[in-house]
Amino acid sequence: MEEMTFESAILALDEIIKKLENGNAPLEECLAEYEKAIALVRYCSEKLATAEKKITALTGEEFQ
Repeated sequence: MEEMTFESAILALDEIIKKLENGNAPLEECLAEYEKAIALVRYCSEKLATAEKKITALTGEEFQ
């Protein structure tokens, strides 16, 4: 997942959410998609935290 951009991870997460909200997939597929979604959320959170640290370092201000 490291070669994935933040934007592509968000798009992939959006697709998974649509699949899960549809409710037509079998339980095992839903669980697998949910696992992927959790990994994508963690990846995006890490990317955002890194960006926030860079911005804080550049501006000297912390965000709430």
